Amino acid sequence: MHAPTTSMSPSTQAAVRPPITVEELFSTPLDQLFTQLNAEITVSSITDPNFFGAVVARPGHPILVLLPAGRDDFERDTVARKLLADAIGLDLAPLPGSLETLVMSDFTDQANAKAARP
Repeated sequence: MHAPTTSMSPSTQAAVRPPITVEELFSTPLDQLFTQLNAEITVSSITDPNFFGAVVARPGHPILVLLPAGRDDFERDTVARKLLADAIGLDLAPLPGSLETLVMSDFTDQANAKAARP
């Protein structure tokens, strides 16, 4: 499964200490965690059964976590926490082999560079 995620570039992540620890990520109630990290959760319109979520983190904006409708509470909680970890640069253990996250960043720079090519 692929979960396109957008977060800070790796160089930015390395320079900034995540605002929480792995222990805090998994022990803090989800609503409190979203408040603490200035994050919002919304239902995605993506209906692909292989899509388990996405996150968008842009400087100066709340972290946006998008999850598909119809997931059970456990899956919703677990995926939201994983995507928040990606957004803040918190290093977690690798996911099982059947799951994969893709981090995409610097969309504006990439789009501008592509548009400027002859």
